[in-house]
Amino acid sequence: MSKFWVIDTKAKIAPESSYEQDGSEWYYGRSIVPARSAEEAIDLLKMALRDKHVEVNAVLAVVEYAHQSWNSDNDELYETVENYEKSKASNEVVTGVFASGMYLESE
Repeated sequence: MSKFWVIDTKAKIAPESSYEQDGSEWYYGRSIVPARSAEEAIDLLKMALRDKHVEVNAVLAVVEYAHQSWNSDNDELYETVENYEKSKASNEVVTGVFASGMYLESE
C-alpha cells in the first residue's frame, strides 16, 4: 500500500518548461507523491519533473503526509493540501507549485 509523501525540492526549470518563470536561477517546489518508501517517492518525482523539463538540484525534505510535520509558513503558496487531495484522488504524482528564489527572497 502506498503512502503519500510531501517532497520539497530545489530545482532548475528549463526555458521549454510550461512552469511560469521569472529568470530566477533556482525554484523551490513542493510535490505530493504516492509511493511505498521515501526513496521510491524521490525517484518517481524526479522522473515526473524530468518530463516537465525540471531538474532537481536537491531534495530539501521528505515527509509522510500523515505525519503532518510538513506545515510551514509557505503552505498556502505551495497548495499542499489541495495537491494532496489531487494525488489521493488519482493515485499519481502531483508535481505541485514552484516558487522562484527571487520571489521568496522578496517576501
